[in-house]
Amino acid sequence: MDKLVGLTQRLQELDTEHEDEELHRAEVADDFECEIESMEAADDIEDELQKDASYIHTSEPSSASSSDPGPAATKKQKLVLADLAKNIEKASEHVIVPGTLNEYRNLWKTFTLFCIAFGFIEASQNNDAFWTSLPAVLPTWIAAWIMSKADDIDLITGEEKELANTDRVTYARAQKMRASISHKFGREYKRGTQLWTESPIAPGVFMGNPSLSVVVSEYMISLRRRKVRTGEVVTSARAMDQATMKRLWTFNLSYPREAETRPLKRGDQHSAKWAGYKTRQMLQLLYITSMTCLLRFEEALRIMWSDVEFTERNGCPVVVLSLPFRKTHQVGDIQPFVLYPDDDRPWMCPVTAWARWWEICQEMHVEQYGFVFRSRRNGSDEVSVLAESQMSSQTFLKCFRNNMADIGIDPRPYGTHSFRRGGCQYLHTELRWPMQQICDWGGWAEDFDNPTTIFRYLLSWVDKGSMHREDYMNPNRPGADPCTRCNRTCHCA
Repeated sequence: MDKLVGLTQRLQELDTEHEDEELHRAEVADDFECEIESMEAADDIEDELQKDASYIHTSEPSSASSSDPGPAATKKQKLVLADLAKNIEKASEHVIVPGTLNEYRNLWKTFTLFCIAFGFIEASQNNDAFWTSLPAVLPTWIAAWIMSKADDIDLITGEEKELANTDRVTYARAQKMRASISHKFGREYKRGTQLWTESPIAPGVFMGNPSLSVVVSEYMISLRRRKVRTGEVVTSARAMDQATMKRLWTFNLSYPREAETRPLKRGDQHSAKWAGYKTRQMLQLLYITSMTCLLRFEEALRIMWSDVEFTERNGCPVVVLSLPFRKTHQVGDIQPFVLYPDDDRPWMCPVTAWARWWEICQEMHVEQYGFVFRSRRNGSDEVSVLAESQMSSQTFLKCFRNNMADIGIDPRPYGTHSFRRGGCQYLHTELRWPMQQICDWGGWAEDFDNPTTIFRYLLSWVDKGSMHREDYMNPNRPGADPCTRCNRTCHCA
């Protein structure tokens, strides 16, 4: 590390930018969360595509049930445990499609050659036995490798690189480099998504995935900031938009409602029959609540029936959501969300969504206490009657990706913050809320002096634009959708 002056300099720069240590830790935690989510999403979606190339489709749901398997399909066969483990490992090689897998292998080879060239390891050490021993300085080597390709200062001297040597890779490519390390240690070396930590019982011995280390995270945060300052567009999770919410609402609401609970067939999880009408209405409620209340989906999953009040305000039915938790409010003092009906946009109406799910719970004999969003009963479209049976984040993400595939949208650009970011944009562009009001509603009022978060939520290059650039100043451009209050179609309405 001593000779890597440039890397040391970059990490120190990040420290000086963060006078607030708590804010720094939060940013590192967010980076870990995004990298883990990216790893899991890629594995999950590519696995589905490998099983079924038409996983992302636009076909309407069919009420016809699949035919029962014949005797040959149900006949049990003896399995040798060792052979089973080998077959599973072989099949798992294709969780990432071959093109991506080959790219990861090439990047890993580049990384190992970099380590040899810089004298970090001897050529004779370049083997699985060495890498799985997890050297303590491994995260530093990873950060140094990425820096050598992506940064504008020299790794060794700390001086700015010469203009002639300007073939620096983009931040997106740097993310791909990191992803190749995450995949190598996470999948091939079986380290999964465990954070890089020192063993509490064996000092000097490390465990976990080195890509999920503080050193790598801090460098990627620093690199991202500098790339943005120089004008490079940096990818983040795509925001959920109203048009997509309407498509999901239309598909889920029109899904055939079974007269009685029908056990799901083994192959149904890879088709539009992965869930029935009831589960889809629960998911739709979670989507709407997350988006209108600017919640992360893991916050929405924690909502209890005791947090929900059905009441009236001036004769109008409302839902009052009083949350005892928020990531932005660790010590309480959370203002309630008072939600009104939206008859003009039923796909965004929280009151109708809550009422519909309440009625469905009554039909399933699920009492209104405990968690609102429950895990599903095995082999059925109904949820658990156990109050403590909360739907897990992994299950929700799986369902959400399947639901997006139902309407023909690739779910990969969408992530943890998609509903929260989409809610910000919806309130700002559709409901015309001023920024201060959005900050107060979303719990950012105390951070308004440093509004980087709100700007990051309001705009990203991966979001779909609502207008072509050439029409920005065009006085004769096509009108917008009519305002539901005044019916004006001008873009200033």
